[in-house]
Amino acid sequence: MKFKGVPMSAKKLVGLSDAARMLGVSVFTIRRLVARGDIGAVNVGARRLVAEGEIERIMQRGAGQSRPSKATQKGR
Repeated sequence: MKFKGVPMSAKKLVGLSDAARMLGVSVFTIRRLVARGDIGAVNVGARRLVAEGEIERIMQRGAGQSRPSKATQKGR
């Protein structure tokens, strides 16, 4: 199993609640970010886990920043 091109064994995975705490947001926000593809996550049994590298990437970008709107992406 691979995650963003890196073997899973090379990454530390955390649960959604830990990811939310690390980013200072709610678990609902983490779920929303995963659902829209802003954060990659894997299912392990009944748990959904996020690689710490994904959390670090979001921290650098800013967890509260929204994605560009579709109008912005189309150059409107």
